[in-house]
Amino acid sequence: MVKSTVGKKRSREGHRKITIYGKQPVNEALESEWPVYEIIVRKGQDGSQLESILAKARSSGISITYMDDRDFDAVYGKSAQGVAAVIGEVVFKDLDEVLGQVPSGEDPLFVALDGIEDPQNLGSICRTSHAMGVHAVVIPRRRTAPIAEGAFKASAGAVFYQPVCEVPNIHHFIQWCKKNGVWVYGLDADGPVSLWDMDLKGPIGLIIGSEGKGLSRLARERCDGLIKIPMFGKINSLNASVACGMSLYEVQRQRNVRC
Repeated sequence: MVKSTVGKKRSREGHRKITIYGKQPVNEALESEWPVYEIIVRKGQDGSQLESILAKARSSGISITYMDDRDFDAVYGKSAQGVAAVIGEVVFKDLDEVLGQVPSGEDPLFVALDGIEDPQNLGSICRTSHAMGVHAVVIPRRRTAPIAEGAFKASAGAVFYQPVCEVPNIHHFIQWCKKNGVWVYGLDADGPVSLWDMDLKGPIGLIIGSEGKGLSRLARERCDGLIKIPMFGKINSLNASVACGMSLYEVQRQRNVRC
């Protein structure tokens, strides 16, 4: 993947800017009314979705820049689908604020990441979390992939809708959960309780560990329970975003949530 040379910079309003690419993420940025400062298009690129993107940009008075195909590919790569956008970076939500906005009668549901350093996994988890009604994805300040080009593209634009909270570390999140009556469960291949046997109703914070190391020792020791996903094959691990999706589906199934 070729990274943009635009990188992060400050806009005139003082907000940080990042560059994203791909038709779906760029389109969702426009649809969600996210701050979009510029659309960059590969010359010769066409298609109905691109035309729709450009029409939205024009109607919003957003600058459109056309680049020669070789220059565009050199900066953004061919996986960019011929379009990129300079946007405002993610503004993190406050945990207490998110909790206070959970609708009456609905149990809070949080997903916290413990050592997820792959942007693709981060983006995919945001995408799945948004689809499964998670109230916030919680990321530690360190040892977490940045919410930048790769994460935006992997999320297919879900990052524009999914609240994200940043905390100093995973211990901070666990302590916050205990203080606010939220049960904390960690996904662990060696967990003593099957996903199918754990009562997942009520306020829940689900912690997802990295693929290589799993949960950190601190998280494993301080969770209210460790859950394993039943496995039928010869491998004993799953991609972090896949494991997250399976677990969230079981949470909502137990809660009998209807779309």
